[in-house]
This record gives sequence, structure tokens and C-alpha cells, in this order.
Amino acid sequence: MADTYSKKIAVEQFGRRSNAYAACGTLMDQTDLDTVVGLLDLKGNETVLDVATGTGYLAMALAPHVKQVIGIDITLGMLELAVQAERERGLGNIENLVGDVEHLPFCDSQFDVVAARFSFHHFPRPLVSLSEMARVLRPGGRLVIEDMVSSEDNAKSEYQNTMENLRDLSHIKHHPASELEQMIQKAGLEVVNKAGGGSDFDLEHWLEMAEPSAVNVETVRGMMKDSMEGDKAGLNVRVEEGRVVFTYATAIVVGRRVLRDYNQPQ
Repeated sequence: MADTYSKKIAVEQFGRRSNAYAACGTLMDQTDLDTVVGLLDLKGNETVLDVATGTGYLAMALAPHVKQVIGIDITLGMLELAVQAERERGLGNIENLVGDVEHLPFCDSQFDVVAARFSFHHFPRPLVSLSEMARVLRPGGRLVIEDMVSSEDNAKSEYQNTMENLRDLSHIKHHPASELEQMIQKAGLEVVNKAGGGSDFDLEHWLEMAEPSAVNVETVRGMMKDSMEGDKAGLNVRVEEGRVVFTYATAIVVGRRVLRDYNQPQ
């Protein structure tokens, strides 16, 4: 029931704020998108599944380099924006449909590449999601996950995730990079490539994107300012030109499905 509630919250949140997320600079960052595409070493004949495709930025970045991209998301409002943007760019090899990462409506071993960008922290059962993504990935195929990651320090990770949950009820957890890699390996994939980076955010804009309650806004503002001493959140919160800003650490991890049954005991 908790998982169902989390998904319902996500649908409501992203449906209501789809335009705000569509305008997010981090999601639109072409340099970052090019990095993801480059790590996949694409040949041009791949069929790709973009999980939690949102407004389709990764799908559109991949489309010129592959045979077909299928984008799937639980939020219809986000997909409508993706379809509009894809039509404007004249991309005819992208298909979008509503669906849940935990119950992908595809055959085993159907895709050469499965991707999820900046969405993994919304998955209520990450190992279940990864196992399902591995199921539809052909042996030898590649899974790429990009997401914001939290500090390897447990206290800092918990501090950050507490703020995240107050800001956005659909947030589940920003995982440390090492934990993300371990989960990918548990799903039956070997890590073959990875990259790290960072993305700066203005605190007020970040809060506005998610529209939390007024009480939660004030709580998060206070926690962000308190975190400056000793970097309690691992976010390098600071004041620049009168604005409170912080930096998300990001990780891109590429896994390859090993040549055995995906659910075989590890």
C-alpha cells in the first residue's frame, strides 16, 4: 500500500508541475545528455527503453543515434509535453506510453539499452525496478542510470534526504553512489562504465519547482542554512550574490547484463 501511495503522489506531483520540470536546466543540459549518450558506445541499430522518460530529454538525445526509442512514464502530463517536443524536433523514431517501471509491458530481453535519468530517487522499490529493467534487457545489453547521489557519510545522506522528503512528497531516496552501484550489481549486471559530476541549484527556484507547503518551505530553508556549518548535508550550501545555492553530486553508472538468466541467484 505504501508503494501504491508513493506512486500516486508522484503522478499528482509531476502532473501538476510538469511544465516546471520541463524547464529545469539540469534536465535540459546538453553537455550532460551528450555524456550519457557517449558512455553507451552506440552503433545505430539499438532499440532503447527510456524509463520514467518524463518530458523526453534523454529520449530525444538518444533518438538520432539508435533505431528506436520507447519512452515510458506513469505521468500522462509529462508524456504529452514529450510528444510535443519530439514532434517539433521532427523525431519520428520515438514512441511514448504510460506505464510503471515495476511492471514493464515488454517481453524478456527486448531492448539493447535501458535507461533512467534523474528518476531513480522516486522509485519506491529500487531493487524491484532494477530487476524489471534487467528482465527486458538482452544479455550483453546495457543499463544506464543517472541520478543525483547523496554523501557516502550516513549522517549527511540522512540530512539531505530529510530535506528532500519535506520538499517533495514523491521523493524516496537519493542513494550514495556506492549503494547505487551495488544495487545494479545485485540486479545481475556488471558495472562497465561510470562518470560523476555536479549541478548547481538556486534554493528558491528548487523549492518553487516542487511547490511544498509553506511550513515545509520554512523548515527546508532553515535546514539548508544550518547545514552550511560543517556541510551537514554534503551539498556545499553557500551564499552567492545574496542567493542561497547548493550543488548536487550526480553519478552516471552503466551496467551490462551478464550472459545468464537475470534472476539467477548471485
